[in-house]
Amino acid sequence: MEGKLYEASLKGDVQALNELLHQDQLILDRLSLTAFNETPLHIATMRGHLNFATVVLTQKPKLAMALDSQRRTPLHLASANGNLEMVQELIRLGSGGVCGFQDQDGLTPLHLAAMNEHLEVMKALIQANPQAAKETPASGETILHMCVNYNRIEALKVLMELWKEEELAKITDHNGNTLLHAASINKQIQILSYLLSIPSIKGNGNAVNRHGLTALDVLDQSPKDLKGFETQQILMEAGVLRANGLRPLSKPLQPSAVLSQIKRKGFLSRTWDRYLNDDKQWLEKQRGILIVAALVVAAMAYHSGINPPGGAITDTQNGRYSLGNAVQTEVDMDQFNSFVMYNTITMIFSLGIVVILITGFPLRNKFLMWVLTLGTLFTVVFMVATYLQSLGMMAPDGYVDATSVWVCLVLLLGCGITALIHTIYFVVWVVMKLSKRRMPETNATRNQSVAEV
Repeated sequence: MEGKLYEASLKGDVQALNELLHQDQLILDRLSLTAFNETPLHIATMRGHLNFATVVLTQKPKLAMALDSQRRTPLHLASANGNLEMVQELIRLGSGGVCGFQDQDGLTPLHLAAMNEHLEVMKALIQANPQAAKETPASGETILHMCVNYNRIEALKVLMELWKEEELAKITDHNGNTLLHAASINKQIQILSYLLSIPSIKGNGNAVNRHGLTALDVLDQSPKDLKGFETQQILMEAGVLRANGLRPLSKPLQPSAVLSQIKRKGFLSRTWDRYLNDDKQWLEKQRGILIVAALVVAAMAYHSGINPPGGAITDTQNGRYSLGNAVQTEVDMDQFNSFVMYNTITMIFSLGIVVILITGFPLRNKFLMWVLTLGTLFTVVFMVATYLQSLGMMAPDGYVDATSVWVCLVLLLGCGITALIHTIYFVVWVVMKLSKRRMPETNATRNQSVAEV
């Protein structure tokens, strides 16, 4: 007879159910003695047979709290499927307490509804038992973290109304990750922008997790891609720092002491301090602008390469000229070769700068800063050289105005001096780093010698 009951639940056959109840009024009471994984109410809920479920619940309301092999109630199944009418019926004929039941993974019906973003079902469950939203599953993630991880922004907005604004910034999972950490780890750009629009969350943007990492730090541990780069830009524009940028000063200096210290330091000392400053983030913040600028220069060089000064030959009368060749190749091949070399170097250096910038490596790395600086200066130098060469090719008898030449030469000299200064600073910094690493080894050797004596 139990087999017929389960067949009726699969079909949602209310007439067959009533006949079985007429034949045996205790058939539903004996379900706990059967070996089936689900009750007929579980099956009817999964199939969406509302009328069948209503009759079963009317005869035996306690079945609303029956568990299947995964410790899920019928309400879990109805919530996961987004069946609002079934959810309302199970709550009405069962009780509000069933909303707080956890399955074997620690998930309540509200968790499953949120994961599938069934908003109306979520509202019905919250109205019946708001406390169920604050139950923490076995994974240690709050329901808000789960919405972030599954990219359920609308469900997140509904649930966040259950907490005060100042509480939202302090909600963490078992690893101490805030909602901002979770959005950064998963590179959920839309959710990240929404979270940062909430003042309390933005104000607590530099919170660290149990590993001492901020939201920007955890992003650095993810694979580098364009989505990660966009996430990084959003975080940095919101003022989120890395953990090493949050180190407090050992002792604040008085204003008078600061002024006297500035007076005592010369220009080279101040420049050196500025070079060693690990907390500067100007380059990081301007990474996007630098990429655009480098691409523009590369595009200009590319355009100049395929459209050289004087244009290309379009007339092939008498077979004298080759169609498409640059006009300058028929006049002075040496000048044209110089132009092509300068222009090619300009384009390659510009594209090299773009490659460095889009890799996502931190630009506070001294080596990358040095390479980026020299690359930019070399690009400027060869861009000016290309310009002068183009003027010489177009001017009568190669004559170029002396003022134009001198202005360009002054710029080239400035680039050379700047490159030399940065190279000297970088070499000194490397030497200092190597000497600091060797000092512990030297001290250890001395201590060992003293011990042997």
